[in-house]
Amino acid sequence: MSDKKKKLVTVIAVITLAVLLIVVAMILRNKNKLENPVKNTTIGMGTIVEQTFFSTDKAAAKKAVTDTTDIINKLDVSRLSWREKGSDVWNINSEHSAYVDTSTFQCIEQCFDVSSKCNGVFDITVGKLSTLWNIGTEDARIPSDEEIDEALPTINYKRIVLLPDDKGSYLIETGEDQMLDLGAVGKGLACDRIRLYLETTDIKGAIVSVGGSVLAYGKNPVYKDGTWNIGIRDPFMNDGRIMGILNCEPCCVSTSGDYEKVLEADGKKYHHILDPRTGYPAVSNVTSVTVIAQSGTITDALSTACFILGYSDASLELLKEYDAEAIFIDKEGRVYLTPGVEGKLTITSGAFTIIKDES
Repeated sequence: MSDKKKKLVTVIAVITLAVLLIVVAMILRNKNKLENPVKNTTIGMGTIVEQTFFSTDKAAAKKAVTDTTDIINKLDVSRLSWREKGSDVWNINSEHSAYVDTSTFQCIEQCFDVSSKCNGVFDITVGKLSTLWNIGTEDARIPSDEEIDEALPTINYKRIVLLPDDKGSYLIETGEDQMLDLGAVGKGLACDRIRLYLETTDIKGAIVSVGGSVLAYGKNPVYKDGTWNIGIRDPFMNDGRIMGILNCEPCCVSTSGDYEKVLEADGKKYHHILDPRTGYPAVSNVTSVTVIAQSGTITDALSTACFILGYSDASLELLKEYDAEAIFIDKEGRVYLTPGVEGKLTITSGAFTIIKDES
């Protein structure tokens, strides 16, 4: 090989090495950027909202904080709140026939579907009953048997009429004695709407919790496999500590438990998850249920239904209808897992034991 050719090969090799070093540097720089997310904690829907966004563009991540906060607040005030005059749910409850936003219609449609598959154990027409109890507010009280008996006949999801038209309008009709309460699914719906928003951005990964509902979006750059670790709350402690860590792919996770909102009266505790069949707080063989699925609205609805049904064949069959998985915790700290969660929950507290299903 001539000296000229040797010099040319050397130059090409040097250039190639330089390009590779630049590429590696860019990858490492972007990786470091991704591993330093933008975080924020705020209040929305009457609960704590925690946001974490991973992006190489910090301005985009900061914008996501603002935009998702706006999504949550708009859903609460303009769509779901039965207290806010002019919201979709307020209009339905006031007129018993109202045109609503697409998100409200789809939410009610999903709730209707869950109700039909659990024989009404989960039912968003519990509004009159839940306002009697008002657990979680300063007006919480134990209603009389007569008040409960009067409210029970108004609870019947089958009386909801869903009327979409081909012009993009959505009409909801209910019975004149009925009152909707979407409080059980509002936080899950917020997770769904946030996911739709993130799909239009350059956010690579995110985790957003709205109270007991969590959205794990995209890939987690902190781990090679891109999975997420979500803490499962200890239902026996009031300080927010966790009983275990769930490792999962992108999904929504919702938890319902008898520790969240409680009324203490006459030496007894009354939790906020009401059984539409009895009118009283549900008597369940579990203290909390965590559901994992792709839709936040569905996980919220299912966690409520499965809490009322308890750890039972009925709950397991309902979960299968939606390809959902669940973690059931009973009052003795025994933990029951559906097959898709086995091996993905790490217990971090000695007060809990995973029970293997021998059937």
